[in-house]
Amino acid sequence: METQKLIQLYRSLEGCEPVSVQRLPGAGSNRQYYRLTGKDGKTLIGCVGTSAEENQAFFNLSLCFAARHLPVPAVYDISDDHTCYLMEDLGDRSLFDFIRHGREKGGAYDETEELMLQLVMRDLPQFQFEAASDDVYQQCYPVAAMDDQSVQFDLNYFKYCYLKLTGLEFNEIRLEADFQQFKHDLLAVEEQGFMYRDFQARNVMLKEGRPYYIDYQGGRRGPIYYDVASFLWQASAHYSDELRNRLIDAYLSSLEAYIHIDRETFMQRLRLFVLFRTLQVLGAYGFRGLWEKKQHFIDSIPAALENLRACLAQGTCDAYPYLKETILKLQTPSQPPRKGEEFIPSQLNIQPNNGVTTPSPCGRVGEGSVLTITIYSFSYKKGIPADESGNGGGYVFDCRSTNNPGRYEQYKQLTGLDKPVIDFLEQDGEILTFLQSVYRLADFHVQRYLDRGFTHLQFAFGCTGGQHRSVYSAQHLAEHLHARFPVNIQLIHREQGITQNFTSPSSHQGRVGESMGEASAFILAAGLGTRLRPLTDTMPKALVPVAGKPLLQHQIERLRAAGFQHIVVNVHHFADQIIDFLRAHQNFGLDIRISDERDQLLETGGAIKRALPLFPGNAPILVHNVDILHNLDLAAFYRQHANEADATLLVSQRSTSRYLLTDNTNRLLGWRNVKTGEVKGKEGEQPYAFSGIHIFSPSLGSLMENWQDRFSVIDFYLQATVIRNIRLAPKADLRLLDVGKVDSLQQAEEFSNMLS
Repeated sequence: METQKLIQLYRSLEGCEPVSVQRLPGAGSNRQYYRLTGKDGKTLIGCVGTSAEENQAFFNLSLCFAARHLPVPAVYDISDDHTCYLMEDLGDRSLFDFIRHGREKGGAYDETEELMLQLVMRDLPQFQFEAASDDVYQQCYPVAAMDDQSVQFDLNYFKYCYLKLTGLEFNEIRLEADFQQFKHDLLAVEEQGFMYRDFQARNVMLKEGRPYYIDYQGGRRGPIYYDVASFLWQASAHYSDELRNRLIDAYLSSLEAYIHIDRETFMQRLRLFVLFRTLQVLGAYGFRGLWEKKQHFIDSIPAALENLRACLAQGTCDAYPYLKETILKLQTPSQPPRKGEEFIPSQLNIQPNNGVTTPSPCGRVGEGSVLTITIYSFSYKKGIPADESGNGGGYVFDCRSTNNPGRYEQYKQLTGLDKPVIDFLEQDGEILTFLQSVYRLADFHVQRYLDRGFTHLQFAFGCTGGQHRSVYSAQHLAEHLHARFPVNIQLIHREQGITQNFTSPSSHQGRVGESMGEASAFILAAGLGTRLRPLTDTMPKALVPVAGKPLLQHQIERLRAAGFQHIVVNVHHFADQIIDFLRAHQNFGLDIRISDERDQLLETGGAIKRALPLFPGNAPILVHNVDILHNLDLAAFYRQHANEADATLLVSQRSTSRYLLTDNTNRLLGWRNVKTGEVKGKEGEQPYAFSGIHIFSPSLGSLMENWQDRFSVIDFYLQATVIRNIRLAPKADLRLLDVGKVDSLQQAEEFSNMLS
């Protein structure tokens, strides 16, 4: 059996046989993959391939890439005959799976999907240049470089496996003459590097929110444009031109670390490779679909032809007149053929763009216009509000799944605008969880309407009487959107006869009131405090006393003095002691809520994700480690930075083993461990030490949805900075003490007395 060699290889590596060997679904190659599980639960991936040379190429390239710290799977061993090997298990989720929803919606990718796509495009230059060396090219199979022969092979693939099979009549001599010129232009491109060749979403695996790359055994030296075209013009992905441009910008930004190419020149050369790659793809679809009659490939042909149509419209084919003439004769089916039915094309529809755009049913924003959002609360007994703008678009949310204050006598004469009802709903908590989902959906939709220039959007919240839950929800969504977007809002509590207008603010960012009444803070108090043992063997770190007060009390009193009224505290280790302490002090006269992590310690990123529904409103959140003492003016820091970015991290220039890296604008770029040499993200011009204090915008919550429960907030910020504004705030005079060890308590007492 083909698994016997794998088991033998596993035994040689681990010293025992695997507990189980699971065959994984095939991916259309000549390789078969297996998951081998050991007694300790550790898994490895085993590969059995028919091409020994290809297997050896993958194994050797993996070693080369790992030595350059490129994100690829670790390889552990290969059989003597090179027919099988063992490598790291990266899980089952590929980028192709991750972006499935956007792909199935015809290219309507959401923010989290686009973030991952941008990360992948930013990784590509690392492969192209870090791996561009002779020792790498010596491992390539079957050729070391993209050359005359390999280009000719791909062009013939299109000619014989697609053109011939369509039955189209063409002059092969004239087409070959254009192919020769096309080939010359492709090979004349100067910007060369390692060409992955099969750089596509199926070959990117996601592990702990980070992309890893596989199936590069066909790589070789070649033009850097090829892989960009291969990834962004994958026919089934349906990337819009706007998204492609943003992803190209992400790629060019990362490329700057190696070479500079002005965007116009880059795009001009890239279009050549888009045409080349599209011809290649049609060759593959022709062979697999028209020849082998596999319906999946037949169904993919129209999308590839659409890419070809774009090449024509952009003038890419003008230098190759007979190729252009031939492409114009190509045809696309008026309806997808049924399985088993011969592919008979009809005329490819190439229409000139005369600058005329079809009006959107939602309306377009003219010069100086602003998106208007209408938000209703209503009673289902009296019907759903009509859309008077005539657009017919928007959302209706049913609030009846949440606890109803109207069932209780003391609330029957009140509405969702009255404090007793607000307190009831927020203490119950169901409405907060409900609204967090609404906010994420609304934020995405409003931003898309702004991007696309629409003029009207409507939201409506219904409940039984249109008095409590729907009123609360509509009011909070209006305040939420007013704080985040430059829009006009008309809020209508229909059954209460109340209308309120919010005019467009001058800025997108959430606004902070002068009184700090909207401000919220999150105290991270769930840690085990292992460095403070034996004290933390009987109490949580948050209650360790410094200068006569628990650390938690120090932080709460400083936040209260700074004007923070809403505080969330997360708990895990000796959680009941913290809850009892707060109850005994009547929450220090503040709105203090508990984020319970007793089931699992979540790290800072996971802690924020879990706590978000507990924060009232949508003001930025000050996140503060419980064991940090400092001389920072919290109110001034919050007022200065709460509105300028999606997240702001307080940093200073002091000695540490791990640094945050930034550019000259203080935008977060990367992270470096000076002891191990590990770097995440990108290298920066200036290293700073993080303080454990940062400001977090709840709008980032939507990006956390696909993260597992437990994760590092720094890892999250390093991904989010690709598409969001994540900044560092250096403070030259910052004095800070981490109360992390027992022998630091005396120093902490002196430090605290000095501050007071």
